[in-house]
Amino acid sequence: MNNQKPMIIVLLMLTSALAGCTGADGAEGIPGPQGETGEQGPQGIQGETGPAGIDGMDANESRIAELEVEMDANESRIAELEVELASKDATIAILLENISDMEEQLDAVDDSIEMYHTWFVQIHNHAWDNQTRDLNGADLRDADLRGIDLRGARVDNADLTGADLRYAELSGANFYASYLDDTNISHADLSYADLWYTTLMNADLSNANLWYASLVSTYLIGADLIGANLNGANMTYAYLYGADLTGADLTGADLTGAYLDGNTELGGVIWFSTTCPDGTNSTDNGYTCENNLE
Repeated sequence: MNNQKPMIIVLLMLTSALAGCTGADGAEGIPGPQGETGEQGPQGIQGETGPAGIDGMDANESRIAELEVEMDANESRIAELEVELASKDATIAILLENISDMEEQLDAVDDSIEMYHTWFVQIHNHAWDNQTRDLNGADLRDADLRGIDLRGARVDNADLTGADLRYAELSGANFYASYLDDTNISHADLSYADLWYTTLMNADLSNANLWYASLVSTYLIGADLIGANLNGANMTYAYLYGADLTGADLTGADLTGAYLDGNTELGGVIWFSTTCPDGTNSTDNGYTCENNLE
């Protein structure tokens, strides 16, 4: 009977609905009684227990932990860099010490070079004083002969191209037909020296003392004779093309037949009693030879 009650209720509801579709709506019925509660179903199977979870951590504490790890790594790297820096400092100290040693060695070498040069000059000077001073045909190209004493020496047919003879003592020396091109003979004493047929092209004879020197047919092309003392010098037929005689003293010099051109510098030359290239005397030409060069 209990199972048929629901069925009867459903049939009544359907009958009521059908009646509403064909006729006017009737008055609202009284609510039926509450149905009985259905039987409880069986309990489901319990699932497996999951793994234990990790203890939770606050987000800030997690970031702090990460930063601490990074700081430890940085401190470790700093320690490594300090070791490397200490090693490099030690290397730099060794290099500086080596440089200091090398500087001392270079100073010692410079001192040795200076000492040997002094000895060289002294030995040569002593040798010339005790020998016949015969240097005929000698090869002295590019030689450093500064201040050397070759007074009265025979240096015929020698090659002194490019040699350094500054302040040398060459009084009375014989350089017949020798090569002294590009030599530096400035401030040297060549008084009474024999320079017949000698080539002195582009040589530096500035402020040299050529008092009564013999420069017959000497090649002085492009030579620097600025301020040279050529008092009484025999310069007959000398080649002076392009030479610079600015301020030279040609008092009593003989330039008969000498070869000069428009490139020969003659500013400030002392022409007192000078025999000009054309054979006239400067005294008769207003104390100049600049108009009597041919």
